[in-house]
Amino acid sequence: MKSSMLFLFKYINKKRWFLLGYFAVFLESLTPIIATLLQRDLIDKVFSEKQYQEFPKILALYAIFFFGPKLWFTVRKVTFFHIGYQLQMSLTKDFLKKIYDIPTAIFNKEHVGSLLNNIRNNIADASDLSVNQILSESVKNILTIVFLSFSVASINFTMLLVVITVAIIYYGLLHKFGEKTKLLSQQVREEKASASITIEESISAIREIVAYNRQEWQLKHYEKKFSDYFKAIIKQGLYNNKILFISEPFLYGTKLVAILFGGMGVISNKISLGEFVVSFTFVDQLVTELGQLFQQALTGKRLEASVGAIQSIMGKASVEFGSVDFSGDIESIQFKDVTFSYSSDTDAVLNNLSLDFPIGKKIAIIGASGSGKSTIGQLLLRLYSPDKGEITINDVPIDCYGKQYSNKISVVFQQPHFIPSTIKENLVFDKEYNQLDIEHVCKELLCHDFIMEFPNGYETQVGERGTTLSGGQKQRLALARAILKNTEVLILDEATSALDTETEFRVQKNIDKLRKGKTTIIIAHRMSTIKNADIIYVLDKGHVVAEGTHERLMAESTAYKELYTLQQAM
Repeated sequence: MKSSMLFLFKYINKKRWFLLGYFAVFLESLTPIIATLLQRDLIDKVFSEKQYQEFPKILALYAIFFFGPKLWFTVRKVTFFHIGYQLQMSLTKDFLKKIYDIPTAIFNKEHVGSLLNNIRNNIADASDLSVNQILSESVKNILTIVFLSFSVASINFTMLLVVITVAIIYYGLLHKFGEKTKLLSQQVREEKASASITIEESISAIREIVAYNRQEWQLKHYEKKFSDYFKAIIKQGLYNNKILFISEPFLYGTKLVAILFGGMGVISNKISLGEFVVSFTFVDQLVTELGQLFQQALTGKRLEASVGAIQSIMGKASVEFGSVDFSGDIESIQFKDVTFSYSSDTDAVLNNLSLDFPIGKKIAIIGASGSGKSTIGQLLLRLYSPDKGEITINDVPIDCYGKQYSNKISVVFQQPHFIPSTIKENLVFDKEYNQLDIEHVCKELLCHDFIMEFPNGYETQVGERGTTLSGGQKQRLALARAILKNTEVLILDEATSALDTETEFRVQKNIDKLRKGKTTIIIAHRMSTIKNADIIYVLDKGHVVAEGTHERLMAESTAYKELYTLQQAM
């Protein structure tokens, strides 16, 4: 548990809040003991010795120290809740940053539902268990146990020895039950994550499920996953009951022993009646606190399970980029003998590929499916790194550049992503643009008219992942977003595939006008998209088999002519 707490502690930003929190813990632990000690004076002095003049003073003090813990309890809860909230926010933020930094090859092996489960459950549980339980309740239990032990020892040392014996037994139980508690907690979390993933899949794939009439199958699949989760919960609950069944008798047995020794002390006149009542109350509280501390120790095992799940992601390797300044203009882009495969057990997608992209030109890359077209774009975006060879810009390997690199290159994918916000927000993201500039670009990309048909125009909500928009509308808006960013290099990866031929022609023509003098790399299947490119590269099995203009390739390249003829015949 120590390593888990150290891992989480570095994410707590406002550590000064602990001063207020532990001040409240100190007073919350101490004031009930003082109130209990006042009961001794009330019994012995007022009722036994008939010092009735002490009654108002003792009663007033008792009221103060009885209600005081309620105030400090509230202060403690609010303080540690604030710390826990800050921890959850900080840890979630760093978890998201880590996801952004994970190499794409590793990220693609992670299920989105599993990552969401880490944020929704594991991070939330780790923040609550560590702060509100371990750092708050456990510390309060320990401090109360210390105060109560001194108080019991001052009245009847024999009773304290009995309690110490119970504490040793609890320690043995913790050693016996702790690891299995951790294991069962891990199983519950894994089954819960599996059920959450199934729910996420059921919603995200709703069109395919309905289209293929797979509703019953999907429901049965979810029922199976939830059943496994329920079984894990039941198994954990039965084990917890087993722990209680074994541990609870020690609590009640200790109280009976306290009554026995205390009663014998009163009978033999070794302690007063008030001391007996107080000492029994202390023992009762002490045993209760020991029981709670035992449960907190088991909570620590659950915490280890949560932190372990978080660390399984946080501990993954990050993409390492350099810090070379990238403030100048792009003068050259080159692939030098690049070989790349998506995994070690698959064939290479690119084989010793060498390309020299002319700057300020419209460049097209075409080829059959699996030829490596999109891979070139993903390597340029630094989503992956070559297995062999290097990619350079201005003769510097692209991995050597710092984060300014993303300000030089932008991309429009075939299926662009939209956040659940307004059309304008999706166009600008966090950048500041003049509204007239936004409308100008949207007019050029044939977006403005359909935007204005919505009741709220540019302030229209697009829904989750842009569900209120058609495929063609989303592609045109994504193109407008990229043109607004106005980077030196723009990669269009099947970015107009959802447009009809006439709309695609008009959009491409306007992109050429807006991007004149800048480098645009078009990855496409449609020949109509790339016919007027300054240079066309034809790929086949990771090699460039031909290059040139459309007219030259039609005259000299059999591979290109076959692709063109095939599309014309379709």
